[in-house]
Formats: sequence, structure tokens, C-alpha cells
Amino acid sequence: MNKIFRSPLFLMALTIFIDIAGFGLILPLLPFWAEHLGANPTEIGLILTIYALAQFIFTPILGALSDRFGRKPIIIASLLIEAFSFALTGFAGSLVVLLIARFIGGIGASNIGSAQAVVADVTPAEGRARGMGMIGAAIGLGFVIGPAIGGILSTFGTVVPFLVAMVVAILNAILVLAFLPETHKVRGVSQNDASKTAQKGAVFAGYGQLLRNNTLTRLIVINLLFTAAFTAMEAVFALFAQHVFGWTAKETGYIFAYVGIIIVVMQGGLVGQLVKRFGEQKLLIAGLILLAVGLALLPFSTTLAFMLVSLGILSVGDGAVTPTTSALLSLTSPREVQGKVLGLSQGVASLGRIVGPLAAGATYSAFGPGAPFIVASVLTFIALLIAFPAMPTKLKRSEEAPSSTEDVVVDDMITETMAGEL
Repeated sequence: MNKIFRSPLFLMALTIFIDIAGFGLILPLLPFWAEHLGANPTEIGLILTIYALAQFIFTPILGALSDRFGRKPIIIASLLIEAFSFALTGFAGSLVVLLIARFIGGIGASNIGSAQAVVADVTPAEGRARGMGMIGAAIGLGFVIGPAIGGILSTFGTVVPFLVAMVVAILNAILVLAFLPETHKVRGVSQNDASKTAQKGAVFAGYGQLLRNNTLTRLIVINLLFTAAFTAMEAVFALFAQHVFGWTAKETGYIFAYVGIIIVVMQGGLVGQLVKRFGEQKLLIAGLILLAVGLALLPFSTTLAFMLVSLGILSVGDGAVTPTTSALLSLTSPREVQGKVLGLSQGVASLGRIVGPLAAGATYSAFGPGAPFIVASVLTFIALLIAFPAMPTKLKRSEEAPSSTEDVVVDDMITETMAGEL
């Protein structure tokens, strides 16, 4: 058991699981708690939006800070921020305080880029997608388990779920403090150079240079498009199911659990095997095709069987796309800035989580129940077109050589492995 707790992969999967489960645990209660504080439907929506807005702003920042100060202190700090946000949410006495609490919660939950950077630090190239898949599986599992536990705990009192989420976040911070080794070492940088870099405030700089790399930019745009497409589906599916089948929240909850389980199985077990056989880029393309097809079929899902097939197809697609995109991002970025790159990608994905639901709601109102799924399918198809050209396996470094012999060997392994796959 001690060995398991010392595994960086396990600890990062646990950290992200707690992030998502904690969010999911209070998710069923937030609308009612906000309503109790005088919120109208628009303001209730703002509570979710402000959480994603905080992630959009701070995920790249925390990722960059983890490159400078190490992964461990940033992850511990983020967990403590989350714990504070849960307590503040539970004891919020006004809508303004609740909004502040959820914004702080979004800051705490902005550690996914840092967690993915830990995975990139400790996994070889051939195991990168499998490691990222564990993070994706933790996200899916958190969304399945969190709301269910929150519903049970709410029977013991309104504040109880918030306090439980706080305690779990603190325990997770203690586990990370006790068992997670620091996985990021800044190599090949002199103390004098490091001092100059710090003086220039480079933690928050350099994004323009990164985005000039065609491969990274394409992967980040792909992440934005498919995230917006999937969250658009999530935002209006309940309304669509009510319109077509007359379903209530209970039936919709079962369907989302079905989607979550498929994603967990895909990312937690199958992705690693599929990458070994087909390679990251081919699996990314296949996943985008499945996601686009599943979304396009949803408007025509007028029977339960057809609905389950459509959702199954898009869930398998999402389960393939999420970890392979992160794996390709880590494989094509320099080791010294992987936290910044992965944090930037996740921050942009948070923008998709803001825009996707808003666009889906507007499209639903203007063009009918099936329209948001068609638009989401088109967005995914655009991402597919971006993914088709062959991707190089590493950044071209005109001014920077690999830091050590080990880096040369690893880069050569990546090049040979991926060249054979593409």
C-alpha cells in the first residue's frame, strides 16, 4: 500500500479525482444553495461559468509556476486553496460570497496542467498516453462518483457535503506532501541564467514563442474545439432528452453515468493498448471521427437503443481524444516548459467549457433541440481536419540543445517510435 501511495501516477490520478469528485459532490447542491441565497437562473449559470473562468485564467499560470518552482509545492497549494473554497462555499451568507468562493475553487482546480506535467516527467514516451489516460479516467470517475456521494451526504445537512469535500482535499494535500517526490528538475540552466530569467518574470512570458510552433498550436486548438463540442452536448442533453422522451433528472443522471463509465474504461485501460498498436496520432484521428459521428447521430436518436449507441460512440471518441492530445502535447514540448504547455492547453480547454454551453443554449433556443449537436459535430470535424497533417514528434529547437545525454536518447526514442506509427 505504501508503494502505491508513493507512485506519482497514482497520486496525480487521486488528486484530479478529488478535484472533480469534490466539484461533482457539491454540484447537485449548488443550484439550490444559490437559490437559497436569492440567485435567479441566470445567476445560477454564472456560478458555473465563473468557476470555468478561473480555470481559464489560472491553469496556464499554475502550470508555468510548476516549471519554475516544482510540481509538488504548486499542487499542494492548489489543494489547500480548494479546501478553503469548499468551506467558504458551505458557509457563504450571500450570493457575492458564493461567487467569490466558486472563483477561488476554480483557482484551486487549475492544477490539472501541473498534474499532467508530473505524468510527463515520470513516464517514457511509449507510456505517455497511458499515463494521461489515468488522469482522464480519474476525471470520468470523479464525475460519476462525486454527484452520487453528494446526494447521499445532503441528507445529513446542507453544509455536510461541502465540509466533507474540504476534509478530503486536505487529506489529499497531506498525501502529496508525504509521498510525492519532486519530479521536475531544471537542468542545463546556470544559477546566473536562472536569476536573469526570474528578473524578467519569465514564468508568465514565452507563450507567444510557444504558439509560434505549428504543432503545439494545432493541438491546443484541437483541445479547444473538441472540449467545446463535448461540453455543448452535456449542457443541453437533459433538455433534449426531456423533449424527446419526457425524461427527468433521474433518467438523465443514469445516462451521464453510462457515458462516464465508458470514458473511464476507455481512458483507464484501453488507450494504452490502442496507442501501442496504432500510435497517438492515428488514435486521435479515430477518436475525433467517432466523436463527430456520435454527435451527428444524437438529433436522430428517437429510441433508447439508438440513443445509447450514439452516446456510446461519442463517449469512446472522447475517451480516445483526451489522453492522446495531452500525450502529443507533452511529447512535442521541451521538458523545461511542459507544465506551461499543458497548463496553457487546459486553460484554453476551460475557455471551451465556457463558450460551449453558452453557444449550445443559444443554438437550442434559436434552431431547436437537435441543432446544438450538429454544431458540435461540425466543430469536431474542424478539429479532425486540423489533426490530419502528420505531426512531428518534438519541437525544433534552433537555439536549444537537449540538456543531457539522457534527453538525446529519449528524443531519439520518441522520434523512432512515432515515425513508425505515422
